[in-house]
Amino acid sequence: MARHSQIDEQRKKLLPIVCQTFSELGYRRTTTAELALRCDVRENILYRLWPDKKAMFLAAIDDIFQSRAEKWAEVLSDLPDPDARVERLIAYEAQHQGEFGFYRVIFTALAETDDDEMRDALIRMYRQFHKLVVKQIATGSEHEEGKLTESDAAWGLIGLATISNIIVELKLLGPRQRQQMFAMVANALVQDTV
Repeated sequence: MARHSQIDEQRKKLLPIVCQTFSELGYRRTTTAELALRCDVRENILYRLWPDKKAMFLAAIDDIFQSRAEKWAEVLSDLPDPDARVERLIAYEAQHQGEFGFYRVIFTALAETDDDEMRDALIRMYRQFHKLVVKQIATGSEHEEGKLTESDAAWGLIGLATISNIIVELKLLGPRQRQQMFAMVANALVQDTV
C-alpha cells in the first residue's frame, strides 16, 4: 500500500511539469526524453508512473481541472456568501485565466478528438468544470422565463474562458483589455442567471 501512495505522490509532484511541457511543446513534439529531462528523473521512472506518453498527456488533462478546482477552493475558502464567491471567482479568473498556458494542452487534445481516449478525457474535464461552475453560481431559485439557467450560464462562462484563451494566444487584446472583457461578459452572464 505504501508503494501505491509513493507513486501517487510522485505523479502529483511531476504533473505540473508534465503539463507545462505539453503546454509549451504540444503533444507531438513532446518526447518522453524531454519530459524526463524537465522532471529531473530518468525516463524509466516516468514509465513506472505512467505506461506511455499518451497516459502522461491524459493525466495532464485531468490535472488541469484538479489544479484549477484546488485553486478556486483556496481563493474562495473564506467566503460563505454565494454572491461574493461568484464576484471573487470572476475577478480572480479575469486576472489569472490562462496565465500558465495550460489551455494549450486542451487545444492540442481538441485536435486529437479522433482518439477516443483523448475525446473522453476532454469530455470528462469539461463536464467537471461545468459541474463546478454551476455549483459556484447556483442561486437555488427557480428558473425565470427569459433568464439563463445556471447550466447555460456555466457553459457560457466555459465558452468565454475558451475565447479568452484564444485572445491571449493570438494577442488580439492586451492583458488589461482581456481582463476587462472577461470580467464584464462573465458578470453579465451571471447576472442574467436565475
